[in-house]
Parts: sequence; C-alpha cells; structure tokens
Amino acid sequence: MEVRDKREVDLCFKPSRGVRKELSRPYGILFSDTAKLISYLSNFNRIVTVGDVVTNSVISAKLTPFLTVVDGKTKRSISVTPHSIGKTIVNEPGLLRLSTMLKIKEIMEGDSPTSVFIVGEDDMIVIPAIIYGRKGDVVVYGQPNAGAVCLENWEGSKWRVMDILSKFVVERC
Repeated sequence: MEVRDKREVDLCFKPSRGVRKELSRPYGILFSDTAKLISYLSNFNRIVTVGDVVTNSVISAKLTPFLTVVDGKTKRSISVTPHSIGKTIVNEPGLLRLSTMLKIKEIMEGDSPTSVFIVGEDDMIVIPAIIYGRKGDVVVYGQPNAGAVCLENWEGSKWRVMDILSKFVVERC
C-alpha cells in the first residue's frame, strides 16, 4: 500500500461531451482582423493571452500582457516557439488540474507580469484566468479557424465560467 502526503493528491476537472460542445463556442467578442483586435486590447490595463498564435500577435504589436499562457503548439500539431517563459506548469490535454488552477490564481492575484509554458495543453487555462482575474481584465484566446476571442472579466463572465466548470466531472488525477 502506498502512503501519500495529502497535499500531493491532485484533482482533475474533465468536461463531458456536452460541456466540450459548450466550450467550443466563443464566449466574448470574436476578432478575425488582428489590427482591430490590437486596437480593442489597447483599452485594457491587464491582458491575459492564452494560446501561442494569440500571444505572438499581441506581443508583436508591442502590447505587454499581464499573463501569457502557451503550450508550444497550434492546432495541436504545429510547433510554435514560445517567448521567454517564467513558469512551467503541467496540465494534460482535455482536462484542468486543480494544481494548475491554483498556480494561475497565485499569478492573477499578484502584480507581476508572468509567462507560463504549459506542458500538455493550454486551452482550458481561460477558466481560471477568468475566475481568479480582476474585474476589467481581458482574456484573449484563439478560436480555431476563426480568429481570437476577447472576454472581458466582470461578474457575468465569472458567473458563466463558474457555471461551465460546475458541469465538469471531478476525479483524482
């Protein structure tokens, strides 16, 4: 029998098929034009980028995100070279680890801009970025084959994200 320290036990939040369908829809303003995206983002103090292409677009436009989250992949296959990375976090494809959420919480509650490299998949990091972000933050994430989605953080977006997360199946990792 293996004995573990309880702090080592992690929980994994996994979306059901129905929740996956919900997550595939854009939950914010969809931009297909990079110039319009950058113009919109310039109105925000704290920008969070989730995804390699979106992050590269924002940084190339000389905007400094508060948090960048990349996994080195685009559409799960094309390798993208990430910018300088401050932290590395493990989050397997298709799920969201509680430990990952808590690390994002720590970053979002702080005041220092940070870059995170996800070993696994970065897609679901939008969830803790909204839950733990500040009112007025904007989270930008890629919408495959469509563009980028900007989701402003306010009570309504937090409620919607918490509602979606409540439908995930939770189990030990």
